[in-house]
Amino acid sequence: RTKDNPVSWMLVCGQNPAYDEFPCQYQMFYKGKAKNSLWYNPVFKVQTLDGEEVWRRSDYKVRHDKVAGKFIFTFCDNGVTSKEYW
Repeated sequence: RTKDNPVSWMLVCGQNPAYDEFPCQYQMFYKGKAKNSLWYNPVFKVQTLDGEEVWRRSDYKVRHDKVAGKFIFTFCDNGVTSKEYW
């Protein structure tokens, strides 16, 4: 919370075909320990090929892009780094 922003969290709603296929999901953003750092933690319930439902999650580091209003999300999964532009 800050003087200019009295909330400690924000709920954002929208549609995205890449994510709307999951039966349940949580999209969480939180501040990191470093100054001006931001993290994104998506948690999805997915159905495996044998019908079992399991939860999967990732931690993305979020950085501001050079273009105002755009962000760069990066994460590492089994040694493979992914970079997404939002």
